Amino acid sequence: MRRKQDPHKLEAERQLTVAPTEENYLASLEYRGSEEERVNIISFFTGPRECAFEVSDAVEVLRPRQITEVPRTPGYILGILSVRGEMITVIDLRMRFGMEATEALPSSRILVVTVDDLKAGFLVDRLGGVKAVRAASVELPGPDLGVPGRFLKGVVQSAGNSVLLLNATTLIEPDEQQ
Repeated sequence: MRRKQDPHKLEAERQLTVAPTEENYLASLEYRGSEEERVNIISFFTGPRECAFEVSDAVEVLRPRQITEVPRTPGYILGILSVRGEMITVIDLRMRFGMEATEALPSSRILVVTVDDLKAGFLVDRLGGVKAVRAASVELPGPDLGVPGRFLKGVVQSAGNSVLLLNATTLIEPDEQQ
């Protein structure tokens, strides 16, 4: 005769076989920790220089289009652009860095970033792509990088190249002398 097992005992045994082991639990914490140590960046080129913003700052990428000039603005401000009814200031990143302006290329894009409630578009020569880099690989910027230090958050070594991680806040803010 078959003996009927207690349903509570069966449920307890089933939970024991499904419950995670301490080893799996610790491994999941390590995995989560490694995710927190990564910074996602969107890289682009301004002249020969590879630069990037954190993905959390980037909103969208646009093809260059008609920009309305605004009088009495600094030379690095190309004008404003209407994106779905919202006016966005467009900044020539080359000029912001003190380089000479060039015409937009077929590969040029406007990278829209947001800082607090402000949005601005940066004209860049071409996009490089989205990369996940270790937060520990972001180094303090040194001198002679060709970009004013106030515009930099750090420098990332990626695939043997130095990528300048830009500070969107200081790039959007007007210079004090203007």
